[in-house]
Amino acid sequence: MDRIITIGRQFGSGGHEVGLRLAKRLGIPFYDRELLKITAENSRFAESYLRKMDEQRPHFLTLGSASSLSTINSFSMLLPNDEVFIEVGKVISELAHKGPCVIVGRCADYVLKDMDTVNIFICADLEDRINRKLVLEEHAGISPQEMRKIVLETDKNRAKFSEYYTHEEWGKAAKYDLCINTSRTGVNGAVEVIANYLELTKRPGILPD
Repeated sequence: MDRIITIGRQFGSGGHEVGLRLAKRLGIPFYDRELLKITAENSRFAESYLRKMDEQRPHFLTLGSASSLSTINSFSMLLPNDEVFIEVGKVISELAHKGPCVIVGRCADYVLKDMDTVNIFICADLEDRINRKLVLEEHAGISPQEMRKIVLETDKNRAKFSEYYTHEEWGKAAKYDLCINTSRTGVNGAVEVIANYLELTKRPGILPD
């Protein structure tokens, strides 16, 4: 039986494409930026606002972190980032409860921690991630030096966002079922690895060799 798969990813590692191709292979829904569109349709937030706030913690906070999602929900005065996190989290939970799917980013592994999920982290060598972004038409005119800064800053923001809301180190191998370096496997290879893992682990109670 297919399961709910969450994908964390370094910027430029191909995590979006891995998730998309995996979902197509498994014949299940795929959600990445689609989460923002669905959230906009079911909340008071405009999609443009959600894109601006996407995977961002409160910028003025340099110390401390949110206690937990349940504690945030109990606050009478919420920070805008917290409100967005809660609304996107509601959508993630609702989609997951409908059935198997692939969800990229937005701390989905944490939001769905009480469900039977397979949590993947996609990474790649820095130079490969820079080059992968530079070939995209949307980044025409950006120098390799500028792209390096964008890649590193995006990863920094994703790490802060995740650690602020989950109290867990972003990208740390121990919190995932699989960590895959697409510089070694390529995108299709990563899909193959995940598909094989799902096949190998679909039988409960497998003991170590």
